[in-house]
Amino acid sequence: MTNLELIEALRQNYIAYFQLFHGQHGICVHVDQDIAWIVANGPPGNHILRATLPAGRVDEGIDELLGTIGRRTGGIRWLLFPADRPLDLRDRLRRRGLSTGSGDHWMFRPLDRLPTQLSPCCISPVKDLVGLRAWWKASALGFGTTQRAAQPWYDAYRRHSFGRNAYAINFVGQVDQMTVTSATLVLAGGIAGIYDVSTLPAFRGRGYGKALTCQLLKYAREKGFSHAGLQTADAVQFYQGLGFETGYQEEEFFWAAGEPDEE
Repeated sequence: MTNLELIEALRQNYIAYFQLFHGQHGICVHVDQDIAWIVANGPPGNHILRATLPAGRVDEGIDELLGTIGRRTGGIRWLLFPADRPLDLRDRLRRRGLSTGSGDHWMFRPLDRLPTQLSPCCISPVKDLVGLRAWWKASALGFGTTQRAAQPWYDAYRRHSFGRNAYAINFVGQVDQMTVTSATLVLAGGIAGIYDVSTLPAFRGRGYGKALTCQLLKYAREKGFSHAGLQTADAVQFYQGLGFETGYQEEEFFWAAGEPDEE
């Protein structure tokens, strides 16, 4: 796969990840061939994830999209990708006064050769609600939040369920029957997407997160996937050590209702 193909595959994977939350806690996700967005007004956030606007009426298309968003929330993060159109979309958003930023690094690796990693913990996919509750508790602790704040994730995966048809698989790593590390693997868009890798603070620095990530890579390869991808803000060196390379950095725009949107 070329770098552009990897970026687009991971974007499709990212959209599939957010679709898991649709209908939970008032969360709305819209996806069609041209537009994709999520409005949660809380975790996991408000994001525009795809925008292909019709030639000849681009500004009208922006108005319509932001009007739709504005009826649901007061602000949103708009991510631009190489496949978004028109090519001057970023310039049009800047002219409207949207603030800009650089977001997460998107990292990729092929799955033909995987790192050799002896696991210091027992790693397994979640197969039932008991395991999901353990994943939920560990993930919340690992990210320094509460189970209540992480409720949308628990409810999304509970509804998604388990088994052969599940494209989102949660994993846990346990030491002495205590869950110390957790992550999610999303198999969609032709790529294996790795999400929400965390380890309990008291257990960091012991290789648990590395072992868990290696297990996700192995699982994805066994399922026939040729590449894995992920997004990270501050763990670039960690993932480089596992063979990932940065292929893209998110280009962000931020819109808030009531702010000037024209020159």
